[in-house]
Amino acid sequence: MVTAVLAGLLGGCASTVAGTPWPTGQGPALPSTAAAPVEPTRRPPTSFTVPGPLSNGPLAAPTTDGRPTTTVPPVPVPPSSGLPDGGDGGDGGDGTARTVPPVPVGDGASRVPDGRARPAPDAARAAPTRAAAPAAPAPLTSDVVADECLLDRATLTGLLGGPPVAPATNAVVTRTDGTRTRACFALADGVTVSVNAYTTNRSTPAGYVAAARHGSAVTGLPAGTSATVLDTVAGPTLQLPTARYLVTVAVAGRTPSRDQWRAAAVAAAAAVPR
Repeated sequence: MVTAVLAGLLGGCASTVAGTPWPTGQGPALPSTAAAPVEPTRRPPTSFTVPGPLSNGPLAAPTTDGRPTTTVPPVPVPPSSGLPDGGDGGDGGDGTARTVPPVPVGDGASRVPDGRARPAPDAARAAPTRAAAPAAPAPLTSDVVADECLLDRATLTGLLGGPPVAPATNAVVTRTDGTRTRACFALADGVTVSVNAYTTNRSTPAGYVAAARHGSAVTGLPAGTSATVLDTVAGPTLQLPTARYLVTVAVAGRTPSRDQWRAAAVAAAAAVPR
């Protein structure tokens, strides 16, 4: 009798639903309508509200703190199959893209949480510029004495190789760059002598002459007087520095002798204003 009961029980266990005492096909009936599946509770936000107007869009309703918001158009985003909770994010799980609802955004007038002003979206990122250095002064200033005819007739005759055809005179010259300066001119047959007086702006007259580093020094001058002859576009030119001025004597059309240069240096040094 006991053996029959055990055999019946063992046979019954083989046909029961796993985990229950009910045979297959039996047991309490399920509810007529199954409960709806629970939607995932963790989903990404679909919109964000940031206080402040957008400078280039229409204004939306103001926020609770009284500042208006502006909504930008919807933007498509890729499928969200990789959500942390395995949800489909509302895209049906078919791998298609979905569109996020409009997102209100603010402009540069809004404040970021740390209290610093947010830069405007269209603000120019101007690179810092250095102030332009002031232009250096011209090395020489011309027309600083009223009469630049510093050489007498005898000295001019030596430089010209003959007597001048007319008395030396101050005349205005227009240069190729349009500037106008004055100089003293003396003329002979195919030869011209021009005399100028300048002030120097970057150094002393003697320093200006020394900076040239070329030319030949005029020898035999009185103590305290120096002069140099240089080759220039105007012809061989005597440069004579004094305490206040730089005197130049240019000869076009011939090259005077050393004695003639010496006489010109002595005469100009004696005649230039102190």
